[in-house]
Amino acid sequence: MPRIKTALKEETILRSASRVFALRPFHEVLIDDIASDARIGKGTIYRYFQTKDELYFATILFGIDNLAEALERILPQESSAPRRLERIAKEILSFFWERRYIYPLLAHDEHHPERRVELLKRREPILRFVQESILSGIERREFRGIDARIGAELFLGMVRSAYLFRGENDALEELVSHVMRVFLEGVCRRSA
Repeated sequence: MPRIKTALKEETILRSASRVFALRPFHEVLIDDIASDARIGKGTIYRYFQTKDELYFATILFGIDNLAEALERILPQESSAPRRLERIAKEILSFFWERRYIYPLLAHDEHHPERRVELLKRREPILRFVQESILSGIERREFRGIDARIGAELFLGMVRSAYLFRGENDALEELVSHVMRVFLEGVCRRSA
C-alpha cells in the first residue's frame, strides 16, 4: 500500500532543500544531500517531487510564499510609508543574502512560460505591499504623486539590482540605505 503524502513531510523536504540549495550551485546539489538534511530517504523525496528541477522550483515558490507571509506579519508594525519600504527592502535582501545561488536560477525560470506565470502569481503579494506603501505615502504626503504600480516595479527592481550587483564587502544595511536614498531622493542635486 503506498504511503500517504502529508503537508508536514512536504514542508520538511522544502525546508531542507532551501538550506541545501542555498549553499551550493544547483548542479552540485544531490538529492541525497537534501534527504540527509531532512533525515528521510531519497525515495520519499521522489514521491513528492519527480525531479531535482521540480524540487528546486517548488523550493523557490516556498521561499517566496514565506517571504510574503513574513512581510504580512511585520509591515503593520511600521508607522510610515518610507519605513515600510525600508522594511520590505531589508526583508527581501535578507532572504536572498545567503542564497546566492537562487537568484540566477530564478531568472532562468522566468523564461519558462508556465513557470513565469506561477512566479508572477507568487510575487503578487510582495508587489501589492510595495504599492500599498507608496499609495499610503502619497495619501499622507510623504511622497509626491506617482503611478504606484510603476513605482513598485521600480523599487523592486532596485532591490533586485542591489542584490545581484553587490560587492564582496557590501553590508546588507548599507545596501538597504542606498536603495532607500536613491528611491526616495533620486540622484539629482537640489538647487538652493
